[in-house]
Amino acid sequence: MFSIRGHVRRFSSSISLTSRPLATKSLDKSQLRTSSPIAEELSATGVWVPPKKGPRNKDTETSTSKTKAKADKTRINIVSEKLCHDIFRYVGSTLNRHKGCDIIDIYPGTGLWSKTLHDYLKPRSHILMEPDAELYEPFLKPLLDRPNTTLVPASGLVWRELNSILTPEHLPHQTTPDAAGLTKRNDTLLVTANIAFHPKKRFLGFNSLANLVLYQFIESIQSSGLFQRYGLVRMLIWTRHDDKYGLLPKTMQKRKKLAIDSELSCEWVREICGRDGPDSSWFVRDSVVDNSSNLATWKRMLAAKYKIPPGRSSEDLKATRLAARSRKKFIPGSTPPMFKRVFMEKLNELEIAHEENLFAKGSEDYKHMREYRWRANWENRKHQQMFELISSLDAITNLYKSGKASPEELERLEAEWVANVQSNPQGFVDEFITYKDNLHYYRQDPPLLNWDRRPYDIMVVQPEEFFPNIPCSLLDIQPKEVHPLLRQVGPKSNRAGDCFRLILGSMMSSSTMPVGRTLDALMPGAADYILPRWKSVRDVDHGGVIFKNKYSELTPRMLNARQWEELLELWMEWPFRPEFHELVGRTHDELADDETMLASD
Repeated sequence: MFSIRGHVRRFSSSISLTSRPLATKSLDKSQLRTSSPIAEELSATGVWVPPKKGPRNKDTETSTSKTKAKADKTRINIVSEKLCHDIFRYVGSTLNRHKGCDIIDIYPGTGLWSKTLHDYLKPRSHILMEPDAELYEPFLKPLLDRPNTTLVPASGLVWRELNSILTPEHLPHQTTPDAAGLTKRNDTLLVTANIAFHPKKRFLGFNSLANLVLYQFIESIQSSGLFQRYGLVRMLIWTRHDDKYGLLPKTMQKRKKLAIDSELSCEWVREICGRDGPDSSWFVRDSVVDNSSNLATWKRMLAAKYKIPPGRSSEDLKATRLAARSRKKFIPGSTPPMFKRVFMEKLNELEIAHEENLFAKGSEDYKHMREYRWRANWENRKHQQMFELISSLDAITNLYKSGKASPEELERLEAEWVANVQSNPQGFVDEFITYKDNLHYYRQDPPLLNWDRRPYDIMVVQPEEFFPNIPCSLLDIQPKEVHPLLRQVGPKSNRAGDCFRLILGSMMSSSTMPVGRTLDALMPGAADYILPRWKSVRDVDHGGVIFKNKYSELTPRMLNARQWEELLELWMEWPFRPEFHELVGRTHDELADDETMLASD
């Protein structure tokens, strides 16, 4: 179905993406509520809802059967006109530079989003690629009646069919630029797509087809493939809420190869709107970091005059506004960490109930409350110990930066710190390292994660604004000029970009090991050449570290985009680097390993 690069041959048979309530294996009737005229029309087609029992009407029965046979019932449609208008009220100003552009619209469905986008941008051409044209053409007719709007009954997710419209016939105003032009923004073309499906569609080893599409959209930036052949083309992509984790992680634990690729290839990846609430109850980071990130976002919103539409604020934004009014400060690493745990909510509920009506000492509620109190006290002691460890580590770093300590003194202090860490159980040590690494991400300027750089908070959507009622996210992806070596792919190049795919895959499959060990696993001697010359890994002001012990030295998952780029530069300078075919053999072609490509729960 898809054109996958030649060196991507194997996909792991199982991708670890834990099911969530909105990731059920089948469509539930409770997810088919209709809240708008368009939703009612979709429901009446019989594609998602079987026709009601009653006297048979041959004409209706034939029409319905025909429609159902040719329509994809896993498609999720935007059915709220208010949602579409709210998006443009909120961030429409960021799209002004695309007014009068060409639009490629993949899987427009009912066209409600497409019409709102068209009304705002007034494009010179608008190509709608809709594989279920028979079902959706009546919905799209008002848009198709406008000049320079074309319906192509084909799937824009089949690259052969997408490439068929990337021609002068369909896009007469677009030209393929020279090498220099490929690295510049092309604001005269905009791509939007709806790749939200329920249940999720599987493809090869991918648990979700949307994940593969997002991966290839990002990959096309580096290779100037698909519509990126016209320059750096912005993308507005609708996905299920849980399909964005690999591209826009909120914690270090979820940052895998796809997220790193996006950092190397994109000026930004933003979530314009989406579901409220945490992404995961398994992977959390210090709440002080989250609060600091939220407050920084709120300040950026005020500075840029972003005004979120009424009723669209997230709970985090509401809490941040209150904190801002009370002049609260959140400085990660300056206080013991706090982690949101489910048991804390239960304890709070029990404490309130106990105040209102004292529990009998032998009751189950009283026993649970005591157990939760004991756990809360234990967690507090543990977090205090984490704070003391990170404070000691920060003190050593600051002493190094001041230049007032000798190398011998720094080594002694580091050895004392290591002994302190080693006196703790391994479970605590692992938890501390995760806390430390998340802090390392956030303290960089700018923060490492795209999520922590966001200029505005998400605009909250409701399930009923989609049909079926599965909340979706709208992602805004702006490509940037990539490092020249990353563009060196294929047999007519020096294969630097191909080598990087393999290096990234291999190192991220051992993401918590020291970088030196992962380099030598690629090829013995690599660390000896690269590490002494790798300046950015020792630049403590830009994501580097000075430590050499196994608890705080740099690991692959800690590397930022610039550090990955410098690694590639040094790899290509190394006189004894293996040839590409040798590297393929040594890494077992790990590029498509699902555990390192996508975020999982």
